[in-house]
Amino acid sequence: MSSYIERYERRRLRSSYVSVTFSISMVLLLLGSLFLLLFNAQRLGDYFKEQLVLTAYIRPEAKEVEIEQLVKSLAVSSYIKESTFVSKEDAATEYTEEIDQDFVSFLGFNPLRDGVEVRIKAEYITSNFANEMTADLLNKAFIEEVIYDVELLELLESNFKVIRSALMAASAFLLLISLLLINSSIRLSIYSKRLVLKTMRLVGAKKSFIRRPFIRIYVGLGLIGATLASLLLLLITWQLNQTYLALDLWNQLLPLVVIIASLYLIALLITLISAYLSTMRFLSLKATSNFA
Repeated sequence: MSSYIERYERRRLRSSYVSVTFSISMVLLLLGSLFLLLFNAQRLGDYFKEQLVLTAYIRPEAKEVEIEQLVKSLAVSSYIKESTFVSKEDAATEYTEEIDQDFVSFLGFNPLRDGVEVRIKAEYITSNFANEMTADLLNKAFIEEVIYDVELLELLESNFKVIRSALMAASAFLLLISLLLINSSIRLSIYSKRLVLKTMRLVGAKKSFIRRPFIRIYVGLGLIGATLASLLLLLITWQLNQTYLALDLWNQLLPLVVIIASLYLIALLITLISAYLSTMRFLSLKATSNFA
């Protein structure tokens, strides 16, 4: 009978430790993901800005040498990330693949136009700069029209600072939630061992002697949780880097090191403080108390 009770207590103890470790790792993973987003907010903003394409459509009578000179002059410009000439035939082929229908055969002619697609570097791309570049291109006689997504550019400009502030506020709020959740998990786990605490008090053990193993165990669980969270965060970063190669997240070591170090520090401090306060709560009670 006693061996059964011992096995049951060991299973319950392991379950309690697993629950605490899982809670810590999931909370830290969410916090780390938000930190990752916050650290790379500028890079993400630059990435999406550079996805905006300014397209200059060329008149049918334009000379080939004029088009070549335009593409070369744009390619060597300090504010241009990429410029590409897209013929109307290439545009028709791409559009046919997108809609899965040969619209040229259906219409009997190709309604698309030759054009030059331009991507501007993120540090230069603003509404004013895009307007100035549009006016400059339209001054060339062989340029028929210049278009770009004005609304999207204005949206990126106006919302970028708001998004960054929101991320900082969300990080602070989630950090507070992390403190409360991890503290609650540890308190519940220690509460389940209140009878052990009471027994040790009754046999005359000192408070420091009783506290030490509890603090050591929960700090260890916190560090294990931080390790799991860090590994999952690295996996997420690697996956994002594979999906969005232009962000080059995997090679940005400093933000990753800072974030992972922060997760370990947070886990260490929260578990240390929570374990200390939770054990002291029960140790402050009289030894004859029922510890309910």
